[in-house]
Amino acid sequence: MQNDKTKQSVIIVGGGWAGLTCATELASMGYQITLLESARQLGGRARRVAFDDQPVDNGQHILIGAYRETFAVLKRLNISLSKSIDRRALNLLFQYCGGRKFNLKLPALLTPLNLFIGLLKAKGFSARDRWHALIFGSKLFSNSVFYESDISVSELLSNEKQTENNIKALWEPLCLASLNTPIEEASARVFVRILHDTFCRSHKDADLVIPKIDLGALLPDPASDFIEQHSGTVHLSKRVTNIDIVQRHVVGVRCENEVYKADHVVLALPPHACLPLIKDHSALHDIAYNFNSFSYNPIVTAYVKYPTSVRPNLPIQALLGTTSQWIVSRDVAGQPGLIAVVISGPGPHMQLDNDQLANTIKSELANCFPHWPQADDVKIIREKRATYSCRVGIDLLRPDNKTRINGLWLAGDYTKTSYPATIESAVISGKRTAELINQI
Repeated sequence: MQNDKTKQSVIIVGGGWAGLTCATELASMGYQITLLESARQLGGRARRVAFDDQPVDNGQHILIGAYRETFAVLKRLNISLSKSIDRRALNLLFQYCGGRKFNLKLPALLTPLNLFIGLLKAKGFSARDRWHALIFGSKLFSNSVFYESDISVSELLSNEKQTENNIKALWEPLCLASLNTPIEEASARVFVRILHDTFCRSHKDADLVIPKIDLGALLPDPASDFIEQHSGTVHLSKRVTNIDIVQRHVVGVRCENEVYKADHVVLALPPHACLPLIKDHSALHDIAYNFNSFSYNPIVTAYVKYPTSVRPNLPIQALLGTTSQWIVSRDVAGQPGLIAVVISGPGPHMQLDNDQLANTIKSELANCFPHWPQADDVKIIREKRATYSCRVGIDLLRPDNKTRINGLWLAGDYTKTSYPATIESAVISGKRTAELINQI
């Protein structure tokens, strides 16, 4: 392999956020980048789609202030954060339609005072609810929530003596939103990690962040421009069918009848898409075996169009006891009257067709917000394999970025980032892969 990095070539297979992060990092270091994406657009599971004449996303993504690597990548691509994201202190309203409401609002104080005072003043929770939440919060801050073996989030909350209100109106919605896995199955180890990084490092880490622009404009478009400005190439509609390996060293990839040679190949694909490429290589059998054990959970996003007069008081609200879980006002993205309804994880809603689901969501919103006018239109977007199931023991299945084949790397939210399947996890993985390649 050549020592001059300006002459080393790297093929990135996959144009999601992990692949794009890896590609831009390596391009900035002088590597020759070829990015191959099988779809007709970049972005993977966080990409732009159209709803009538408006750009929206294939799923409504909410970021948090703790996503430091994501914001760092955007800054490196000269994305103005003030113009591209709406960032505000955490203020969450959880409500049963026509019934009880719960509100958690964090004051502008240093950690952990902001969390403790926020929990003390949380509305809708009893004194007993708040006391048990405070004890749990103090253990999160001191890193004393630890179990040698991973357990479910449900078991964790039971062990930590969380009340039914705390579970139903706080921890369960947060678990589904962050891990996309029901609490009965979700990994307590990963959930605790997310809670700690959100609430226990800096008071700004708990901020809620909503993109003001579509996800394509946020990263994929500027990343593609950056790669090409640094003498790289981006190819769409190019599906890699084989990895070429000679004497345990990768030499390139094939796209049907086309051959691409490279010093390094990064598979920036989800596990199920990696499997056909690695399963026939004996040195990768352990990774393939683990990939076969991955399962996946869906996320459904419904974009509901109302007259522009519909502008909720809070940009993000959680609904309890309904099929609809989170509603996000697209007003912050310059789309007044457009509401994104997010349904995370598996459930009976997946058995409904789009018309049935749209009617269910419209009915629930009408019951919860009777002062809103009738909805004009609904667009249903289903990502059936939106994330891997972040279930108990998942950390044991997650691979390193480096494989046993010299020059072959993995990048994706499923690698050992310690985070669940989020944009931040994908970005961390892509950056880490680039750093490891550059150390050789």
